[in-house]
Amino acid sequence: MMSSQENVDDTGFSERLKSLIGTQSARSFAQKAGMGDSTLRAILNGAMPRLDNLLRIAEAANVSVEWLATGKLPTKSDSQFEEEFALIPGYNVQVAAGHGAIAGDESPTRELAFRRKWLRFRGFHEQDLALVFAKGDSMEPTISDNETVMVDTSEKKLRDGHIYVIRNGDHLLVKRIQTLWNDGVQLLSDNKEYPPQEIASTNLENLEVIGRVVWVGKDL
Repeated sequence: MMSSQENVDDTGFSERLKSLIGTQSARSFAQKAGMGDSTLRAILNGAMPRLDNLLRIAEAANVSVEWLATGKLPTKSDSQFEEEFALIPGYNVQVAAGHGAIAGDESPTRELAFRRKWLRFRGFHEQDLALVFAKGDSMEPTISDNETVMVDTSEKKLRDGHIYVIRNGDHLLVKRIQTLWNDGVQLLSDNKEYPPQEIASTNLENLEVIGRVVWVGKDL
């Protein structure tokens, strides 16, 4: 058993915790884990948990302490984990919530666990989902810099009001969509300091829709 906070992987711990909390409120999960709401929020914001709190969180979420602390995947014999959780692949790719970012290595570099019950409730299929990083501030407050973004790659059709990851050449953008009367679209930023970008219908073929954003550490 781990003996100190030094064994906790702080780079991915808060992401794993957010995925376990899912649609619950932080307060509700804190009560379930028998810990203070302020303590849980501090951990979600990057504070390292004491060992007793780590144990409480793992027990409340019904996951192994080792996976929660380190991200080490469960063994094949851990059937209970596999039945309850789906492991969604994460990619070392930045999608620009700003003026554009070059796509990096598109091989999976990590996996985060999401409850299968939550995926079914949202109508998602795990094979269609991918996790990437947002870069920039143009989608604030909906998406913040360096937040993990879940993309449903099965949703390619652009619909009003939804947020999509779009490839334009070597650049990946994350923008809200508004369809126009002339069959073009506007790429909108939730941060109103960024002006809309209009794409004429004749240029739409140059855009590749990667998928719709469906989760950013919180439901959209």
